[in-house]
Amino acid sequence: MMDPINLKNALKQGGKVYGTMLWGIDSARLASFLDSEFLDYAIIEAEHAPRTLYQINSMTTALRSKNITSIVRITSPNPEIAGATIDAGADGILVPYCEDIEELKLSFGRTYFNPLKGKYLKKVLDTGEFPSKKSEDYLREKSKSRLFILGVESVPAVENLENMINSVENIDGIFVGPNDLTTSMGIPDERESKEYEDILKNIIDISEKYSIPVMIHHANMKESEFSLKLGSRFVLHGSDVSLLSQKISEDFSNLRKGIQSNNKDTGPDKPY
Repeated sequence: MMDPINLKNALKQGGKVYGTMLWGIDSARLASFLDSEFLDYAIIEAEHAPRTLYQINSMTTALRSKNITSIVRITSPNPEIAGATIDAGADGILVPYCEDIEELKLSFGRTYFNPLKGKYLKKVLDTGEFPSKKSEDYLREKSKSRLFILGVESVPAVENLENMINSVENIDGIFVGPNDLTTSMGIPDERESKEYEDILKNIIDISEKYSIPVMIHHANMKESEFSLKLGSRFVLHGSDVSLLSQKISEDFSNLRKGIQSNNKDTGPDKPY
């Protein structure tokens, strides 16, 4: 079971955590079927899937009840959206496709130091000076259970990665989106190329230099095992949609071929 503090501690100690992306699930009822025996965290997709703050609140509440850490991938490096998503109940924010340091800093600030904003937030980010010691203690206590994930999904982001890491006091993980990254490299979806492997190694080397774990969003076991082999510790495997599709294909292929399962006593005992 991984609440945000335990998840952060596991990663800081060099361990691995495992999660998936929720693309199709859009309700608390469906999210409640997820099991913390297998999932340490789940990323709620809100960049490419439509999500209201009400839905995010319902889903994060359901995940919290299952002791699964919730991270929301927001639409862009937007501090207002980051702050609103934290207010809606997210344990963490994944800021996608980030290249600009100022956007990164403000998004980090609204994740870690929400509800501080405006001139006071900028002062904290630029100088480390809070409105008061009481305010600092209050905000840092709240931030212990929050996560900030930086999306590195382009060549300029990789080239600027070390500067971005050093621009804020803490980054809990680096997210790599293979489709965006390979497209930026000029080799769309060529995930078996040496160029792709080399850039992943570079991202992991730079990030782990600062003890920051990397998550690479791969959709199948072969590619997720490749992520692990490269040194990914923030393991992000597939999505609810891809896993459901794979399971339907596997089960019905076997049923149509008349293949009998050797695991008759395993799996759910209800069809819902």
